[in-house]
Amino acid sequence: MARLLKEKLRDDVRVTVVDKKNMHLFPPSLIWVMTGEKEPDDIMAPLEGLRRHGIEFIQAEVKAIDPDNRRVDTSRGSLEYDYLVVALGSEPRPELMDADDTVCAPWTVSGALKCRELLSRVRGKSKVLVGAWSWPYKCPPAPFEAAFILKYLFSAVRGVPVEVTVAHFWQKPMEPFGPKMVSAFEAFLDRYGVEFRGGLRVVRARGGVAEFEGGEKLEYDVGVFAPPHTPPKPVAESPLASEKLGGYMEVDKVTLRHPKYREVFGVGDIISPSLGIGMAGVFAHFEGEYVATQIVDEIRGVYSGSDYNRSGICVMDLGFVGAAVYCDFADKIMGRSEYPDCAILGGMKAFRVFKYAFERLWFARWL
Repeated sequence: MARLLKEKLRDDVRVTVVDKKNMHLFPPSLIWVMTGEKEPDDIMAPLEGLRRHGIEFIQAEVKAIDPDNRRVDTSRGSLEYDYLVVALGSEPRPELMDADDTVCAPWTVSGALKCRELLSRVRGKSKVLVGAWSWPYKCPPAPFEAAFILKYLFSAVRGVPVEVTVAHFWQKPMEPFGPKMVSAFEAFLDRYGVEFRGGLRVVRARGGVAEFEGGEKLEYDVGVFAPPHTPPKPVAESPLASEKLGGYMEVDKVTLRHPKYREVFGVGDIISPSLGIGMAGVFAHFEGEYVATQIVDEIRGVYSGSDYNRSGICVMDLGFVGAAVYCDFADKIMGRSEYPDCAILGGMKAFRVFKYAFERLWFARWL
């Protein structure tokens, strides 16, 4: 979004990006860090690269947002703004899991490396349990993608007889995405020999035993879980937060502006609960394009030509094959439909190649 604003407005605008880290991480590739196919440095790029495009980059932690005075307080001082785009995301919080060192959460670099270590110890017949601790979490299909790629890793690559089970609080796999997606993922689970246990909310995972609400228990040797996610404090403790959304930011579903502070926009995970959709990078990408369009139009007075794309595209590496999902969320976001309109293509290894190529393209285009 910063790149698009600078390209469109050039010297008419001063664009500043604030991030507490100096590296941009490509989260979809964390699954490859988990399996050892990639190292952390392979899926990062320095944010300093924004400067050569005329964008100011400040490495600092956002401490507070004061929309009444149009000010953001950071660890390196305060910044004033005419327009603010909040893209602070959601924070994976593995420390909130009641779990011991038999469990890992590959939603962060450190978590993916911990998973790699645990998985490297698996030798004989073992049980790997994959699940999600709570909702929402980044990338709804990710636990299933992890399960399939781990089944492939052990059965096809290492030749180890490992049982892989997905335990999820959804009654059916990918339930919120409609009957088509449920059927497709049930077929994948059956084809690749991954068990699914639905309607299970995990409360504890220690000593090789996962305990769920209602008292059910499952044994495992390695547990791989999507950790709890929380809104970042600068949003949760600001006037932008919505109590009914658990501290996430509320936005107008058409404009992505805050209902009260019209010069404040939100993109990505921080507004996903407000839109009623899952958390995924593809949503942030399309939302960023649309927000840039609105800011350009308001400054220049000319519509710059990018509508709000309310679709989601997910390319998955299932190990055995690749798969691609396309969902149109327009009717769901606007409350006209219970489910997004989804289609899925599976069975082609080409999708694995596409996922790898898109990562490279992303870094080349934006940084």
